[in-house]
Amino acid sequence: MLPSIVRSLAVAVLLGLAAVSAPARAQTPSVRPVYRATTPTRGALTRDGWTDRYLLDGDWLYRADHSDVGVARGFWRDVRSTAGWSLVTVPNAYNSGEDSTASFIGSVGWYRKDFVLPKGPANERWIIRFESVNYRAEVWLNGRLIGTHVGAFLPFELDLTGLHAHGVNRLIVRVDDRLTRADLPPGPYASGGTAAVGGWWNYGGILGDVYLRPVQEANLSQVIVRPELPCPACAATIDEQALVGNVTGAPIRVRLRGSFGGRSVDFGAATIASGATWTARAEVRVPRPHLWAPGTPTLYRASLTLTGSNGGRLAGYVTYSGIRSIKVTADGLLELNGRQLHLRGVGLQESNLQTGGALSSAQIEQLIAWVREVGADLIRVQYPADPELEELADRYGILIWSEIPVYQVQPQYLARASTVQLAHTMLEDNILANENHPSILLWSIGNELATPANAAEATYIAGAAKLAHRLDPTRPVGLAVEGWPGIACQPAYAPLDVIGLNEYFGWYDENDGATADRAGLSPYLDSFHACYSHKAVLVSEFGFEASSDGPVEEQGTYAFQANSIAYHLSVFARKPWLAGAVYWALQDFVCRPDWAGGNPFPDPPIFQKGLIDLHGQLKPAFAVVRQSYRATVQIAPR
Repeated sequence: MLPSIVRSLAVAVLLGLAAVSAPARAQTPSVRPVYRATTPTRGALTRDGWTDRYLLDGDWLYRADHSDVGVARGFWRDVRSTAGWSLVTVPNAYNSGEDSTASFIGSVGWYRKDFVLPKGPANERWIIRFESVNYRAEVWLNGRLIGTHVGAFLPFELDLTGLHAHGVNRLIVRVDDRLTRADLPPGPYASGGTAAVGGWWNYGGILGDVYLRPVQEANLSQVIVRPELPCPACAATIDEQALVGNVTGAPIRVRLRGSFGGRSVDFGAATIASGATWTARAEVRVPRPHLWAPGTPTLYRASLTLTGSNGGRLAGYVTYSGIRSIKVTADGLLELNGRQLHLRGVGLQESNLQTGGALSSAQIEQLIAWVREVGADLIRVQYPADPELEELADRYGILIWSEIPVYQVQPQYLARASTVQLAHTMLEDNILANENHPSILLWSIGNELATPANAAEATYIAGAAKLAHRLDPTRPVGLAVEGWPGIACQPAYAPLDVIGLNEYFGWYDENDGATADRAGLSPYLDSFHACYSHKAVLVSEFGFEASSDGPVEEQGTYAFQANSIAYHLSVFARKPWLAGAVYWALQDFVCRPDWAGGNPFPDPPIFQKGLIDLHGQLKPAFAVVRQSYRATVQIAPR
């Protein structure tokens, strides 16, 4: 259980910050007596995306489902009644602030939003976009089920069929965050067992923003702006692609134009049959590009405009692109724009004591501010990051290790075709949703699968790597693995470009004492590198719990944490081939009910390896990491 001081203290440092953009995500109010149907707000929290978006965040109604029966059909009949509902602010985690085992295992909740459409052309259709719902979602509109989705951290869209052009519409979303062991990430408890699994708290709800966007005649979707840079001094080719689908009952004639950094881009025109899709492609050449990199995060504005046969505007899209190349050399060096990387980074969880997994704009801004303050040029997240966080990383020149939550999946489940298909779908959705962000360093296909790798894992790695390379040939594919002395070289890792090593020498005792002594770190890194000398190797996790004052020899103290971090960083500095190292994690977070983390004085469910505590207070190790990171040449000179 959380101690009383944790429950009572507010995270004040996160509450007084200005939002990244307007309108901003708001915090959930404690009391709000009036609920009315509203008209969505025109605008978005991110710059990237469709130019015609309407934010559907803000006041929603919520009710817990104690019966777990399909009662959605009855919710829409009386638009005036709010009986049985509580007012919340979306994004919302319905179990934020709850640290019980039942909260972690999950439950079912219902969300309701009453809204009136903005004024527009009579022939407009509307699409709703959810940035993240954990985990199973059923979406109802005016009493009709319009779609379902499985999986969190990634967006999904649905056609709003059955809309009332005039008057109140009622949107109902059923959310079920009870995860099974075959889900991604796997469910919190084994069937019939008592051992919890999971690296972060299972927050259920509508965790991301919700948008409406209008569609006239044609739906402009899946916009890809892919820079290709043959060499650091070469001209760049920008390969652009968009899908344009005809949503009418008759053929239509459309034209797609755009610009990239002020240069015109012409996709041409096409006649699209009813229900068909045009894959529009175009290229633009940038002779002397300003390259995106940490320290010089140059962004180019890329825009697309879709017009109809009469020249009228149908849709628009804007994204901010960065021209850069990311490659792994034949001798296993990771390079950005031809410059060797020796990155230093932090891992983070998108969670907060007050709001759970539904962060506000101010909370996301604070995370990035801490990343910049500590001097990290790399962020690792164990699931696709929030769009606002990715956009800030683009703007400030911070690289992201982007991972899908194929987290500690047991072999018997990874051997299932359904689990592998779900993982492939998540990987594809992550790439299609986030490829345009120059901050994305690589696509990670999982974390801490079986060591040594078994046949099911080898098959999964080969298939996922092939899929990622096909969808995005410009980025490497990685995997975070556990390792310790005595593990043989793994042929299963052959399809990977980057291997992330999670190592906890001097903290956890793996393989009967193999990692107990931190002096074994340096020779083990050398042996690991010898196994995979043609791949980029990066330390994807290392960390030490700290929650109290005490002597440097005592685990769990701030002094022990700071000293151990300094030792590991000194070892990393002596490995010129090492592509980087990520401290796990930036801030303490609520992990799982039985979490101890190797701490002699644990405080479950709190993960306490952070450089910052739950309340935003910097631990002494923060200064140690900051000094080392800022002194490290993380990108080789040109």
